Amino acid sequence: MDRRRRVAELLRRELSALIAREVGDRRVKMLSITAVTVSKDLKQATVYVSSIERGAAPAEIEETLNRAGKYLRYLLGRQVHLKTTPGLLFKYDHSIRRGVEMTQLIDSLAGKHAAS
Repeated sequence: MDRRRRVAELLRRELSALIAREVGDRRVKMLSITAVTVSKDLKQATVYVSSIERGAAPAEIEETLNRAGKYLRYLLGRQVHLKTTPGLLFKYDHSIRRGVEMTQLIDSLAGKHAAS
């Protein structure tokens, strides 16, 4: 496994715990980090998150996490031993929500087909 992937996995693990413990906003309590990508120079990380909460808008989740990004980076720097702690950019990953919607649509169509 190359260094970028190892760093990305380390960041994913550590950020999951930090967000759950340190970010007080209820909109981000029930989210998962679906992926982390790290730039070639290891100075920037894009963190993809998803939530199963229906009430939380993706834009609000992104905004909340990006506002807390510098603080999370500071805490991360204290926990992981990297030469430079990457800057964090949070983006909402819509794939899980789309998958749930597609499954519900297929189930509803299958139920209509079975009833006919």
